[in-house]
Amino acid sequence: MITSGLVSVALLLYATTGVNGFTVTTTNANVRVRENQGVDLTCSHSADFGANARVEWKYNDLKGSQTYVFFDGKATTPYAERVTKFDGNVRFSKVTRKDNGVYDCEVSGNGKFGEVKVNLTVLVPPSPPVCRIPTSVTTGWKTVLSCYDMDGSPPPTYKWYKNGILLPENPSQFPAFKNATYKLNPRDGNLVLSSPSKMDSGQYYCEAINDAGPPQSCRVVKMEVRDRNVGGIVAGVIVALLLLVLLALGLWYAKKKGYLPKKSESKPKPSVVYQPPSLYGGGDEEEDGEFRQKSSFVV
Repeated sequence: MITSGLVSVALLLYATTGVNGFTVTTTNANVRVRENQGVDLTCSHSADFGANARVEWKYNDLKGSQTYVFFDGKATTPYAERVTKFDGNVRFSKVTRKDNGVYDCEVSGNGKFGEVKVNLTVLVPPSPPVCRIPTSVTTGWKTVLSCYDMDGSPPPTYKWYKNGILLPENPSQFPAFKNATYKLNPRDGNLVLSSPSKMDSGQYYCEAINDAGPPQSCRVVKMEVRDRNVGGIVAGVIVALLLLVLLALGLWYAKKKGYLPKKSESKPKPSVVYQPPSLYGGGDEEEDGEFRQKSSFVV
């Protein structure tokens, strides 16, 4: 009875207070700091892990790879010059945009394990983005206008302007753009004209935006949409056919005049015929007691 009563009291205490053993917590799970400034990443744990609890920090970059910040009580090589640890917390003397990512505080002791994650965002204003805008486009041919800024952190979003007017992300929701055929992705900065017409001609530029600083834009580029040059294509085909006809006539004339080399005619090959010495002698060559090969031509 006494034991069951104690268990009931413990369960009631846990339900009312929310206290649980072997906990790992942080005072700020989403840290934002400007580039080249210092910052603390906090991590604390309950006493259940023991006085000699092991605390390690790991870094997970935006691409998914993981490295140790602190291992076995010491800062690893990439962090040794600018990171220290106190009471399980990590202090950066200076952060850069390369420090963006998630940091894991892992605590182990008394046969138990716990962790807490801290997301670090290094604030970097956007730079003027790199825009690729063609100056001439053919009607009906899919065209992509791209915009990208590699410096901003957090990663910027993008807006496109035509003739100084903001292009909405969903043009079908606006009466002035109901006939527009473009697709705009504010995350990757691409403006896709699936089937451009002359109405798409205009002056375009892109703007990169994040909450770390003022927006930045690329220079304005005039893009002109032109019809297909059918006459030029036909003229090109005709010129090509004329050149082929002239080439054929030239070869025929050269062959007729004998300017081209003729095929080599076959000539009779000499054959060697063996003639044995006469049994009755005769001839100067046979009196020597020798015989020789004599060649004759077989026609």
